Amino acid sequence: MYKTAVLMEKSLAESLFLAEDLEFMKTFSTFNPIDGLPEKMTHEFMEEQLPDADACITCWRTPAFTRELLEKSPKLRFIMHGAGTVRSLVCEEFWDMKGRRISSNAPIIAKDVAQTTLAFILTSLRHFWPMNALTHAGGWKGGESGTFTTRSLDKNLKVGLVGCSLVGKEVISILKPFGCPVSVWDPYLSPLEADMLGVDKVDLDTLLSTSDVISMHAPANPDCRNIINEDNLPLIRDGAIFINTARGLEVQEEALVKELETGRFFACIDVTNPEPPVEDNPLRKLDNVVLTPHVAGGHTVQTRKLMGRNAIKEVYNYLTKGLIAYEVRKEMLEHMA
Repeated sequence: MYKTAVLMEKSLAESLFLAEDLEFMKTFSTFNPIDGLPEKMTHEFMEEQLPDADACITCWRTPAFTRELLEKSPKLRFIMHGAGTVRSLVCEEFWDMKGRRISSNAPIIAKDVAQTTLAFILTSLRHFWPMNALTHAGGWKGGESGTFTTRSLDKNLKVGLVGCSLVGKEVISILKPFGCPVSVWDPYLSPLEADMLGVDKVDLDTLLSTSDVISMHAPANPDCRNIINEDNLPLIRDGAIFINTARGLEVQEEALVKELETGRFFACIDVTNPEPPVEDNPLRKLDNVVLTPHVAGGHTVQTRKLMGRNAIKEVYNYLTKGLIAYEVRKEMLEHMA
C-alpha cells in the first residue's frame, strides 16, 4: 500500500474531493484524513506528513517545497499540484533531483479561464455592464432609442490573443463556432502550429491596433513583464475590449489606467499587481472597467470537483502505472503561467 500526503488547507480539500473519490484512493494508498487538515497549511504540518510519503497532493496556498524539506522526504517521488501553476511551489533544486516528478491541474483550469474569457467578451460586446448600472439607477433606455452600439461575436469582429498558452489554445477552440478571425502574438508559436490552430500570427503592435477584443494569455515569466505598456497601449482601438485573466505583472497598470480614464475602450480585469489592489486604486472606480477578484479559473463547483478527481487519478496512475497525463517539466515553465 502506498502513502499519499494531502497537503492543503481543510477548506480547499472539502471543496475539491468527493467522498466516493476519497474511498477510491483508500484502495491503493493510505492518506492523512481530510478532517484533520489545518485551516492554514504550514511547513510544520508538511514535515510531519512527508517523510514516508510516496506522493502528495497540494493546492493553492501550500507552502513551497524547500531543498531541506525535500531532503527530509526520501520516499517522495510525485507531487500532484491540485491547482494551476507550479512556478513557486518547488525550489530550483527540485528540477535536478532524479526520480521526482510533478503534475498540475493547469489544463483543467485553463478550460475554466477560457469560459470566463468568453463570458467577458459576450457581456462586454452587448454592453450588459453599463445597461445593468443604468437600470439599477432607475433608467431605462431600450433599443428603440437608436443609441445602442452593441456588437455581435462573428466573422466581422477581430479577436487578438496575447500569448498562445494552454488558456490561449482553449480560447481559440471556444471561439471557433462564432467564426471570428483570431490573431495571436506569441514569439514561441511556430507558423505551422498557428496554421493548424487556424489563427494569424502577428506582431504585438499589429495585434493591438487591429483587434476589437484583446485578451491576455501570456505566461508570467520575466520576458512578459509589462509587455502591455505606455508605448503600445495608445495603439488599442477606440471602442475595443481589453481583457486580462493572465497575470497583473504583464500590464503596466499606471499606463493602462491613464488610457482607460480617457474612456476610449472597455476593460475586464481579473488580475492586478499587487493583489488585492489598494482600496483607492482607480480600477475600482472607473465606469469602463469590470474588476473581478482573480476568480477566472478553478472556482466553479464543477471545476473544483474535477480538479479533485484529476488529482487522485494522476496519483493513482503514477503510483500504479508510472503514467502522468499533465506532467510539468522545467523547460516548460517559461511557456506556462
